[in-house]
Amino acid sequence: MSASTEKKVRQAAREAGTDKKTLAAQEEAKKKAISKKRWTWALIGIAALIILVLVLNSTLLYTKTTAVTIDGRKYSPSEVTYTYANQYQTFVNNYGSYASMFGLDTKYGLSGLGDQQSAFGEGTWRDYFLDQALNALKQNIALGKYASENGIELTDEEKQTVEDSFANLEETAKSYGYGSADKFIAANYGVGNNVKTVKKYATEMELASKVYKQVSEETSEAVTLDEIKEQYPTVAVRHILVKAEAAEDGTYTDEAKEAAKAKAEEILKEWEEGDKTEESFAALAEEYSEDPGSNTNGGLYDSVMQGQMVEEFDAFCFDESRKSGDTAIVYGESGSYAGYHVMYFVGEGDPANNETGRSYIASEKMSEWLSSLTEGMEAKTGFFYRLVGKTA
Repeated sequence: MSASTEKKVRQAAREAGTDKKTLAAQEEAKKKAISKKRWTWALIGIAALIILVLVLNSTLLYTKTTAVTIDGRKYSPSEVTYTYANQYQTFVNNYGSYASMFGLDTKYGLSGLGDQQSAFGEGTWRDYFLDQALNALKQNIALGKYASENGIELTDEEKQTVEDSFANLEETAKSYGYGSADKFIAANYGVGNNVKTVKKYATEMELASKVYKQVSEETSEAVTLDEIKEQYPTVAVRHILVKAEAAEDGTYTDEAKEAAKAKAEEILKEWEEGDKTEESFAALAEEYSEDPGSNTNGGLYDSVMQGQMVEEFDAFCFDESRKSGDTAIVYGESGSYAGYHVMYFVGEGDPANNETGRSYIASEKMSEWLSSLTEGMEAKTGFFYRLVGKTA
């Protein structure tokens, strides 16, 4: 190829952008563009990671997302956690050291509930208390609606009672080693909760409690004597308790029990040698009985429900062949005594005095009423439900 021809080829290559120098420049520019794009995406990724870390270390996910929706109302993870923790704390406060009898180890608080099998059902204690929390939220919604529909509100005094319950919270928090009441609440009632939010929950619960108490009292008053007599029949009985003398270690020897039985037999013999009336038995009860609950009223229990007394006492009262005027001596023992009862069967109990039966019936009716209020309510859990139970 001649020199003039080569020159023309190079000129054409430059014009077409295919000569070596131009190709190298284009390749370098391409590499710089790719590198710049990579750095841009890296910076975006770092920024996103920083934002994610900030969000995760804040309360936003716990207070601004939805964990559960019930009847159109959305609850954040922190709101559900408060109710969940409240159910747990209530259970522990009610049973105290006896909580361990149900297999509940309170050593690790809320954080340990997911690792323990519940005594109620097949799930864990976390499952149990979460279920209780969702039911409580349903009830609060239902009772709140009932309050609105029936013009029930908290009085200024009742609102102040809620405020007063937080009066010493700062001191309490510091006594447990927390820097503030807000930190104390977050540690015990969930991330995102503080004094302000808990006051709001407490006020709602106070209103729900007021509604329940008001309806419960009305329901109890409406229970009839016929209902009590039919559902919880009772008997009236008089007795004279003769206690066995306890040893120093709190146990009862056979000799002590025999001595108590002998005395009981003497008392029954004294009655049999008298006029053998209910009145004379009552007089002996006031003279000899060691039962502080009845020794000032002739030993009378006028509304004894089945299963209410110790086994032998109960068996005497509810023997199908029992008739008015029957007497016997029966053994009895509980955590506070061991001894013998001299028994006198009076007859059918007085339903008007059976407050236990009235309470049972009212409780059953309230349970049915509350179930009717929450009927059809569903708790729909969302993605952020998994954050429920997290404490600071």
